[in-house]
Amino acid sequence: MQSEKNQDQDQLDYKTLLANAKQALKLEYQKSAALASQLQAIKTQLEQVQAENKTLRESAYKDVVKHFEARTQAAEALALKTEVRQKFLEANGCKDDQSFDTLWNSIKNKIQIQDGEVRIVAPNGTPKFTLTGSMMTLRDFIQSLKQDPISGKFFYN
Repeated sequence: MQSEKNQDQDQLDYKTLLANAKQALKLEYQKSAALASQLQAIKTQLEQVQAENKTLRESAYKDVVKHFEARTQAAEALALKTEVRQKFLEANGCKDDQSFDTLWNSIKNKIQIQDGEVRIVAPNGTPKFTLTGSMMTLRDFIQSLKQDPISGKFFYN
């Protein structure tokens, strides 16, 4: 009888231990699931922050590129103006600096730098060609300005 009681007691203790172990495993699983969920939330936040940082870097990069493109265009425009003035002087000269500036303001939108080359363009933006069908050069353009009644007044006879 004593051995049966001990055996029953052992089975009860075993069942209790098993139930307690199951409960402990269940609690650990819930903690693990909660931690996994928190980890996933942190990963998602990290991805969002990385995406925002990438956007900010690209935006800053674009701003820097725009800044230097603007500086390059300004330098190209100044170089073009200097080159045009030189061509004016070569093509019988311009009366004075003030008349050159007036003439420059009236023709600068007809001269454009595109893909590193100077182009003479019509008001609609299409390139101008000479009578022979070749692309109009700056020298050709200056000659056409000399022959034009409105712009011709800026040149010496």
